[in-house]
This record gives sequence, C-alpha cells and structure tokens, in this order.
Amino acid sequence: MTGFGRAEVPVPPIGHAAIEIHTLNHRFLEVDCRLPDGFQSLEGPVRTAVAGAIRRGRVRVSVALKTKEPQSPRIFQAEMARRYLSQLRALQRRLKVPGEVTLEMLLGLPQVIAVPEKEALSIRWWPHLKAGILRALEKVLAMRRQEGQRLARNLMHLVDSLEQLNGRVRRQVPAAQTALQKRWADRIQRVLRQTGSREESALDRKTVVAEAAAFVQATDVSEELTRIDSHLKALRQALSGRVESPGRTADFLAQELHREANTLGAKMREGSVVRWVIAMKNQIEKIREQVANVE
Repeated sequence: MTGFGRAEVPVPPIGHAAIEIHTLNHRFLEVDCRLPDGFQSLEGPVRTAVAGAIRRGRVRVSVALKTKEPQSPRIFQAEMARRYLSQLRALQRRLKVPGEVTLEMLLGLPQVIAVPEKEALSIRWWPHLKAGILRALEKVLAMRRQEGQRLARNLMHLVDSLEQLNGRVRRQVPAAQTALQKRWADRIQRVLRQTGSREESALDRKTVVAEAAAFVQATDVSEELTRIDSHLKALRQALSGRVESPGRTADFLAQELHREANTLGAKMREGSVVRWVIAMKNQIEKIREQVANVE
C-alpha cells in the first residue's frame, strides 16, 4: 500500500536531519536507502527499523542533513606539509625550476588537510536518526491503515459477489448434469439401435457405457464448489486480520480460488453454467489484483 511520512529531528552537534519515507505496492519488502555521504554504515539499522514496521511494499527512505556549518572541521597536518615542502624544493633544485613553493600549493596536496570521518561519527548519531525514522514510519502506517480499511471493504464486496456467483453455479449444476446425462443416454440408445455383428454391437455398447460413466463422474464438481466456499471463508478471516500474515494468506487463497474456478470451467461446459463460471473468474482476478496490496 502507498504511504508517506516525514520527520525532522535534531542531530547535535551537526544540525538537523530530515527523514522522508515513501511506500508503494509490492508483493515483497524492498527497502531503498538514500543516506548522506558518510552514513552508509547506518543502512543496516535503517532496514531493520523499517522491517519492524512494514512487511510488504517497496520502501524508500531518504535522509538529508541540514548542517549548522557550511563545511566540516578540517585539521592541518603540519608534518605532512613539511615533507612535501622538502621534496618539492629538492625537485625544484634538480629540475632548475624557478619560483617559490607557496602555502596554497601545499594545502592542495593529498593528506595535508584531514577531514574527520563521518562514518565513524554516524554511529553516535544513530539514536537521533532512529527517532526521526520511527516518527516518519508512524505517519506512513497511519496513511496505510486508512488505505487498508478502504481496500478491505472493497475486497469484502468482491468476496460477497463471488459467493453469490458460486451459489448460482451450485444451483445450475444439477440441471446441467441432467442435460449431459440425457445426451449420453440418447447416444447409448443410438448405439443400441445400430445394426451390425453381435460382437461389434457388444463392443460398441461397452465402450459407450464406459465413456458415459467416466464423463458423468468427471463432471462432478461438488468438491470444487465446496473448496471455493471454504477458501472464501478463509479469505474473509484473512481480510479481517485474524491470521498471522493477512496479505500472504489472501494472496495464496486468491491463487487457489483461481485454480478451482479453472477446474470448474473445464468440467462444466453447459451454457447455463459457463457464463457464471466466467463471471466468477473475473471476480477472482479482481481479488488477485487487490490482495497483492494487502500487507
């Protein structure tokens, strides 16, 4: 589900940190961290904090520092500068290059100016950043809960509609099976009236009777209808939040409903049933699309 949360917290002594968290629909949990330079070591703790609050979705965590000072403190390495100065003057004499080695030249050389590593300091700042992340997550979760309530109501309507369609199919099945049995009975009668040798007639009769028995048995859809009822009941429980992982459970049940509806359609090809099975499959497809957003 989608959500957004923002928080700003003090991070002494450097200033403030602005945290923004965006979430989008996704079947699994993916966390994308966008941290300031020197804060990469905090990516693990950030992911852990997010995983403690969100189980499914694509999550982007952005942290921006608002420092009090435009630049980080710098330390002048005098000993390193003396070494550079000595080597530069020696090189100057050897190459007979005129001019003087200036302080500006020395300051531009590697390791003459040392900047304290933020990486080492970022661990000390983590408690402040964590507080901001948790505050932003609270806002994200509040928005996701509102969307989740709307989504649950919509899914319940789809489940109600699917239950009604399943009831229609259940009521139509006996008449459809009777029509199928009548067609096979007519075929058997035609075979019995056929002329031919006694051996051929007996073989034809046995073949047709065996095919008719197998076909009638293959059109028994009572188990599929019962399983659909059971899956719908379990889906209601998942959407009510009465299971451990509602989103994954609902996703699995939607797949099972789709499988049962396919079997139902393959077995019952009577026009009076087919149109309701097609309507069921359309409703199930809508459910499958929606439950992918349920956490």
